[in-house]
Amino acid sequence: MLKFLSFLFIIGVIFISGCQVVPQLTYDFKPEAKMVEAPLTKKIIVMKSLDNRMHSGTTPVYKAFIPFYPFVKEIDEPETFVYRWNGSSFDYCMNFSEMVAKDLRAAGIASDVVASPETTRINPLLTGKNKPDYIIKLTLNRMDWQADFTMYGLSIIGVIPQILGAPYSYGFSHLNFKAEILNAQGKTIAERSFSGLESQDAWLYYYSAYLRALTDAYLNVSGDFRSFVAGSI
Repeated sequence: MLKFLSFLFIIGVIFISGCQVVPQLTYDFKPEAKMVEAPLTKKIIVMKSLDNRMHSGTTPVYKAFIPFYPFVKEIDEPETFVYRWNGSSFDYCMNFSEMVAKDLRAAGIASDVVASPETTRINPLLTGKNKPDYIIKLTLNRMDWQADFTMYGLSIIGVIPQILGAPYSYGFSHLNFKAEILNAQGKTIAERSFSGLESQDAWLYYYSAYLRALTDAYLNVSGDFRSFVAGSI
């Protein structure tokens, strides 16, 4: 019994230590290979994503701890997930734009692709030095996961199968965003919406799988998004 309690203590320390690091969409993000041999333009600016998400509610998690209750529906967004575990906030709208910029750089579409903290103001980006040839405005309509959180109907004892390697939730990550391309005069020349879906389960030792699943959901539409950008400039 003492050995088992010691094991639980060690696992708890590892888990809590891991939660001190703010998970990011760009962490370990590996874009696909270059899609063009030579850049099609010099500079593209990706604006910080506008947040148009609905911020859906979720079933109270405590119900999963009721004996014989099979699971609860949990809908989460990255911001609430990080706040709950870390007690801190993080700008995932900007982080998403940084990931998109990283993807376009890897695609080789432009010589330089940068992410800007501007969300709505176009003029500051079109004046001054190093003006862009194109600007990409992003609108996040959805970036969340819907999962069935379970304690296997065993109440608090349900943590035992989780410690032994069983998932604590089963679900999918959802991503929907709109991209609008503007030319150097600030005029819209193309726009399109993209939706990505990634199947995912979550384990006690692998909480960052949430963010990686959202990253994979983006990678599922990355090819279409790259082609859209390349074909529009």
